[in-house]
Amino acid sequence: MKFSQSFSFFLRSARAFLPVAAGLFSLQTNLLLAQAPVTFEATTDYREVVEGSAFEVTFSLKNAQGSRFIAPDFKGFKVTGGPSEMRGMSIVNGQTRAHQSWSYQLEALRTGSFTIGPATVTANGKTWNTKALTIQVVASRAGKGASAVPPNGDDQIFVTGELDRETAYPGQQVTWRIRLYTQLSVEGADLIELPDFQGFYSKEKRRFDTRVSYQTVRGKKYAVKTLHEEALFPQEPKEITIGAAKVRAAVESAGGLGMLLGSKPVLLQTQPVRLKVKPLPDPAPASFSGAVGQYEFSVSADKNALSTDDALVITINVQGNGDGNRVAPPALPSSDSLEIFEPKVTAEESYENMEQLVHSKSLEYIVLPKEPGVYSLQPSFVVFDPDSNRYIVKTVQSIDFQVTAGKNYRPRSTYQDSLALLTPVPEPTEAGWKQWVTSPVFWGLCALLFVFFIGVFLWKKQQKKAPVSAPPSQQVAVSSRSFRDRFAAIPQLLQAGQPRAFYDALLKSIQTYLGEKIHLTPAQMNQEYVRRRLTEYQVPAIRIQALLAIWQTCEQSVYAGQNQAAQMESTWKATESVLKDLDNDLRHSGKIEMR
Repeated sequence: MKFSQSFSFFLRSARAFLPVAAGLFSLQTNLLLAQAPVTFEATTDYREVVEGSAFEVTFSLKNAQGSRFIAPDFKGFKVTGGPSEMRGMSIVNGQTRAHQSWSYQLEALRTGSFTIGPATVTANGKTWNTKALTIQVVASRAGKGASAVPPNGDDQIFVTGELDRETAYPGQQVTWRIRLYTQLSVEGADLIELPDFQGFYSKEKRRFDTRVSYQTVRGKKYAVKTLHEEALFPQEPKEITIGAAKVRAAVESAGGLGMLLGSKPVLLQTQPVRLKVKPLPDPAPASFSGAVGQYEFSVSADKNALSTDDALVITINVQGNGDGNRVAPPALPSSDSLEIFEPKVTAEESYENMEQLVHSKSLEYIVLPKEPGVYSLQPSFVVFDPDSNRYIVKTVQSIDFQVTAGKNYRPRSTYQDSLALLTPVPEPTEAGWKQWVTSPVFWGLCALLFVFFIGVFLWKKQQKKAPVSAPPSQQVAVSSRSFRDRFAAIPQLLQAGQPRAFYDALLKSIQTYLGEKIHLTPAQMNQEYVRRRLTEYQVPAIRIQALLAIWQTCEQSVYAGQNQAAQMESTWKATESVLKDLDNDLRHSGKIEMR
């Protein structure tokens, strides 16, 4: 009996204390929440969406408990889901943080720029507003019919090959992707076959967005997932067709027995897509590097003071999203007082940033000063920007350095004045003339002069009897056989898999070809001189750049020790194509006789 009375008293006391405890807990929570600033913002994963695709917009309130949420007017979009409200609370380092969010699924109805206005909510006795969001809705850039159901295909599941742009320039990066559209439950998808990407330099991307999104095609909503991405770099201006790819998907069987029957394989195939490659604008600057895209470069020197006995090392780092095989090293300004050697590649890599393939290259230049003084070098890098359709000259802060005389320095004046000055000869008198005429020196000079004239006469007589040399056309033919002999031996090195020997033979063949066709001497065999001479022969800039890109690849393998075995086949094909086109260019220039 006493126990029952005590327990009843405890229950009555607990009931009386509960409202007080709840009030104290609520007060303490509000006080803790008040310690952190309140924020209310609108967020979305995409600021640019494709027409007909779906995306999500979320309005998040942090560090407060909200009420009377009012959504904005989603003008220009169709609300396909929401609001989906979420609440939560966390304690971090003794601080209580509350969060509350309202999410909407939207579908882009038409192209254009649309603004999602501010949402409002009441919290802590105040009204909070989000900032407006601007969403750009663009048309599908994947080519005609890329996001449509393929002909004779199943409209419940299909794959497409899509490009991120319809036009491009040679050397510009283009992304081609395979996307799966499905209304069925798919357990997995395997890539069976890819097109050959003829006309492109291609590289598979390992990092890309694999999240599932939703898109409406012809009034039907599909779950969409990217299965594969390829970075493509077109090589020449023309319209290129990318062929079909094949995918095998495992689709769950329909009906109630689907779990028991398992999945069934479905073979899917993309439709070909076309890319129009436009030529680079003419005329290209003489110092154009061949880089097409977004590029940055930086320059540094190992010292700012040295003597004429030392060498200055300048390092240039180039980074961009174009075709790295087409990029020529930046040229340093030449000077009579500085000897600048051809750069060597010290580091080269390519990586992905979830959007594009980026390549970087570090080049090292050796500069030997000949004269003391204060010098300033201003490197420049000319690139073509596809977004603005123009050539851009990129510059960095100049490299300033001071050169002092070293131990081995000899001023230029010492070379000019190294010969002893002749003592002036006094005017001869009559007695002096008689003494000079009768002297042995006078008769010795006369004898030397007589022998000289006899030698000239005999030399001219011998020249008349010399056989007539072959005409220039026959000389070119003899030289051409030398080039053909060199060129014919290269496929054997390619088949043998010897990268260094292959690139060495290829470089010597190109130099022999240039020596024969445009009459270059070994001393003139450098990239800058070749560029100027081919320009004089009216060879298009794109052809010159393609040739110098191959030249650069060969030098990297031969002199920089880079193992480029994987590029041997593509480099060989590119060389055959470039030399064939170059022959046509030189033939039509009218400046040389082609046999």
